[in-house]
Amino acid sequence: MDIQMTDNVQNEEEKKRKAEFPYRKVLAAAGIATGTIALIYLAGAFFFAGHYYWRTEIDGKDYSFCSRERVREEILNPSITYELQIKGREEMEDVIVPSELGMIYVFDDTLDQINAQMSGMKWPMMLFTASGGELPRTVIYDEKMLEERLRSSPFFQDQHVHLPENALIGPYVSGEGYSIEEDYPGTVLDFIQVKKDVEKALEELQETLDLTEGAYYSNADVRSDNRALNGALETANRYVGAKITYRWNGETEVVDGDVISQWIQIEGTKVTLDEEAVREYVKKMAKKHDTYGRDRSFTTTSGETILLKSGGYGWWTDRAGETEALIASIKKGEEIEKEPLYFLKGYAEGGPGEDIGSSYVEADMGNQHLYLYVDGELILESDFVSGNIARGRGTPAGVFGLTYKTRDTTLRGTGYASHVDYWMPFNGNIGMHDASWRRQFGGNIYLTNGSHGCINLPVGMAKEIYGYMEKGFPVICYY
Repeated sequence: MDIQMTDNVQNEEEKKRKAEFPYRKVLAAAGIATGTIALIYLAGAFFFAGHYYWRTEIDGKDYSFCSRERVREEILNPSITYELQIKGREEMEDVIVPSELGMIYVFDDTLDQINAQMSGMKWPMMLFTASGGELPRTVIYDEKMLEERLRSSPFFQDQHVHLPENALIGPYVSGEGYSIEEDYPGTVLDFIQVKKDVEKALEELQETLDLTEGAYYSNADVRSDNRALNGALETANRYVGAKITYRWNGETEVVDGDVISQWIQIEGTKVTLDEEAVREYVKKMAKKHDTYGRDRSFTTTSGETILLKSGGYGWWTDRAGETEALIASIKKGEEIEKEPLYFLKGYAEGGPGEDIGSSYVEADMGNQHLYLYVDGELILESDFVSGNIARGRGTPAGVFGLTYKTRDTTLRGTGYASHVDYWMPFNGNIGMHDASWRRQFGGNIYLTNGSHGCINLPVGMAKEIYGYMEKGFPVICYY
């Protein structure tokens, strides 16, 4: 019985011990947790006594967990955290740092207030709310040092300062014409304006200042989109777009952009055509192609080659008229084919002698005999009576072109009036005509009983010759 009672007591104690064990574990765990939390809290209190809370922003910068002393030093010393980068044209840059200006900050007690609100003992607050704020400050620097620093900046050094260049009309390019060369804006800065805005940037702790934006730089007076400049370009290209193809006494002469561009003068937005140069060109071409007033070699029917003095025959350019016409065509930008304006034309194209061609009247005054050639074929020949030599009325020698022809007219002069059926003047009032009052032609009649200067022909011959005549038809007179 004693043994049984002992066993019962032991069982009861065992059951009691087993029932108390979970409570002891809970209490132990609670104690450990409490101790850990206390340690964490104390560690946090110790850490955050010298560091900023999580989610702390000062002046917009995140200073979470940062050392308060380091942050104070950083915030109070602009040389650590601040610099002003200045950008300009042509990828030019400069950086101004506070130490170059003797720059400092002056604060109120806002930072101390922020620090006071974040005591080490209250650090768990950071789990529920952000901390920090803005620091009112005054920027102080030496203005004289700033001015000297800016003047030594690359932006204001002579080797980097380039004057603006206006847009302009570039040189003529054959086949393409003129084009505008872009303006160059240059790198000339307004020092006063730059200094003013640098001061503002420093006071506001602005990190960059872009001088390419705003009115810091001077610019070209004439930009590529300038209306007057583009108008001048249009004018210049209209001029060189002209093409005048001449047939100048049988030869081709072309006045196009390559030629015209040499006569164009461009000064800024003003385009002028050198009219004197155009005049010289026409003069040169006239001298090259005109035959009027030049002596000619001529082979007579008898086979003799003689030198014919110029009379009133040949290609004779109207230089003044053609100069004006050419100037007008260039200014209109015309593309035309034309002959130049002439006072007189040769009956054929070519140089002196060639301009007579193979159709002409050949009047041999020495033999008082006339030949009519048409396209190289001798059509007729006839005796005639020319001007009276004894009375100083000899028919002038030379080459002439028929002025006109007319029928049934009266020739009048001092002391005479003669009716003719066929009148063909070629040298002023001197011409060929029928002379029905004469019974004989040829021989030496002209020496003492010649005409007033005209070539008198039998009526039948005058009639036949008249049929072949037209304006400009060559008449060759020689002795």
